[in-house]
Amino acid sequence: MTVRQNILIPDGDSTWALSVIQCLAQVKKYNIFVLSNKKRTATKFSKYTSYYQFYERPDDSGWVDIINSEIEKNAISVVLPIAEQEILFTIKNKDEISSLAKIIPLPGLKDFEIAIDKNKLSEFSRSHGIPHPNSFFIASETDKQEVLSQIQFPILIKPLDLKGGDGIKKINSEEKFQKYLKKANHPILVQEYIEGYDIDCSVLCLDGKVLSHTIQKGNLKGHSAFAPQLAFDFLQNDEVLDVAKLTMFKLNWSGIAHLDLRYDAKTKDYKLIEINARFWGSIEGSMFAGINFPHNVIQLALNQELVDDDYKAIHHMRFKGVLKTIKRNPLFVFRRKYLMNNTEARSFFKDPLPTLYKFREWLGRRFDSI
Repeated sequence: MTVRQNILIPDGDSTWALSVIQCLAQVKKYNIFVLSNKKRTATKFSKYTSYYQFYERPDDSGWVDIINSEIEKNAISVVLPIAEQEILFTIKNKDEISSLAKIIPLPGLKDFEIAIDKNKLSEFSRSHGIPHPNSFFIASETDKQEVLSQIQFPILIKPLDLKGGDGIKKINSEEKFQKYLKKANHPILVQEYIEGYDIDCSVLCLDGKVLSHTIQKGNLKGHSAFAPQLAFDFLQNDEVLDVAKLTMFKLNWSGIAHLDLRYDAKTKDYKLIEINARFWGSIEGSMFAGINFPHNVIQLALNQELVDDDYKAIHHMRFKGVLKTIKRNPLFVFRRKYLMNNTEARSFFKDPLPTLYKFREWLGRRFDSI
C-alpha cells in the first residue's frame, strides 16, 4: 500500500497554485494542504485540495510560526512554495521552518535575487558569457545620454517591477524614445529588440545541474504581443538547452525555474531574456509531454530517484487558448480527442469548480468597472 504524503502549499492564492495542484493530482499519492491570505481562491474549490486554511498574513516571524504549526498539526511531509514572493520568504527563513517537513530544493539567496531582477540578470549574463540582448539600466540623466550614444533601434522598454510581459513597450526611433524619457520618472531597463521568435525552457535543477527540462515554443498569442502564449509546441532543441544549462550552472541553481529565451535571426543563436524563478503557466503542458515538475521537485526533496527525464513532442493549449480558438472557430468544440489529450480542458472537466470560481471573479470585476 502506497503511503500518501501530505504536501503544504503556503501560497495557495498565487496565480500558478491551481496548475501545480492539477499536476500533483495525477500522481494520486499526495494529500494537498493549502494556506492562503485570501478567504476564497480557486484552489479552495478544487476537489484535490484536502485542506484549506485562511490566514491574514502576519510579519515573517508570525508566518513561520503558522507554517510550523500546520506542519506539526497535519504531519506535513514537504513544503512547496509556488510564487517568487513565497519562495524568497522560504529561502530567507528555511532554517526556522520545522525540520519535521522537507522543503523543496531552492537556490541560494544571492542567486535567486539575480534571477528575479532584470538589471542584475543582464549584468550577470554579460559577465558570465551567457547570450543576452544588449541591455541598459536608466536611473539618471547621465544614464540616458550614455544609452542614447550606444543603443540601436528598435528597443524594448521593460519596467523592473512587472512580470508576464506587462508594461513592455516597443519603441522604433530615437525621437519616440526621447519623448518617452521626458515622461519617465522611474528606473527602467532598455533592451535592444531582437528580430526572431520566443522560446522557453522549463527546468528542475540541483546544485547547478539540470535534471529535468522541457522546451516549448508558443504558437497562439495572449492578450498582447508580450503576454504569455496560450498554446505551445513542445520540442527538442539542443541549442536552447545549452543556454539553459550554462545559465543554471553559473547560478548554481537548485529547484525549478522557467527561462524565457529568444531566437536571434541576425546572429542565428538563442539569447536568454529573463528567468521566472517560480512555477509557470504552461506547467500542465509539461506534464502532458511527460515531465511532472511539481511531482519531481517533491521527489527530489524526499531524496527519491527521478524516473521521467524525457518528454514527447506534443502540442498543448491552455484553457484560455481553447476559449479563444472556439471564439474564432466554433467547430473546434467538436475536436473532443484533441481537447481531452492536448489541452487544459481535461482538467476543467475533471475539476470544474476552480475555473467556474475564477470566471465568477472575472465577471465581478467587469461589472465593478462599469
